Amino acid sequence: MTEVSQVRTGRTGRPPLTDRVALLAAARRVGFTGLTVGTVTAEVGVKYSTFYRHFASFEHLQSAMVDAVLSEAEFPAPEGPWRSYLARTSARMVDLLTEHPGLAQVIITLPERPDRLVELFGQATQVLLGAGFDAHDAVLGAAAAFDLAVTTWADSPGASSGGPSRGEQARTTPHELDAGIRAALVEMVDDPPARWVAVRTDLVLDGLEARLARQR
Repeated sequence: MTEVSQVRTGRTGRPPLTDRVALLAAARRVGFTGLTVGTVTAEVGVKYSTFYRHFASFEHLQSAMVDAVLSEAEFPAPEGPWRSYLARTSARMVDLLTEHPGLAQVIITLPERPDRLVELFGQATQVLLGAGFDAHDAVLGAAAAFDLAVTTWADSPGASSGGPSRGEQARTTPHELDAGIRAALVEMVDDPPARWVAVRTDLVLDGLEARLARQR
């Protein structure tokens, strides 16, 4: 039988017993944007002291949540043409950020990168090394596949923030902009920023391609 949680309720009046699995499942139900130690313990019905018996800190819970989301997601296999692989990896990351509001902000603020993200980064570097890039450019290219998606998303206010979208700002900013620049911004900048991530990633890939050609 699949282990969903091990929450057990004792006699009437006794607090429920719980474990790490149950706390993580509760955190997934709460979601990244509303996540606190309080919301998780309230969801399960335990005290803070119970939470800290299973997670050393709130950041450890956040990291476990990120690992769970990334581990469940199907990313492109680390093979094939390097440029297509990086573009598809970045796009997959954008999909996950769309599906899980608050994920980008959590990844940025964590003191350490979650294990699954490090593993995906390592796979990307191997693809680039195999394509002939040196180690430094492999690091830059692999980082770009994830960082451009995450940082751009975290900087995007989104429709739920109550503020203007980036596209609206491009149309209505009172500051003078060249007409061509304004038109390009309106065309490229979207909120959520899937297209904006894609065009910025494409620019980085162009640079990597040029560097690889010079090295050869």
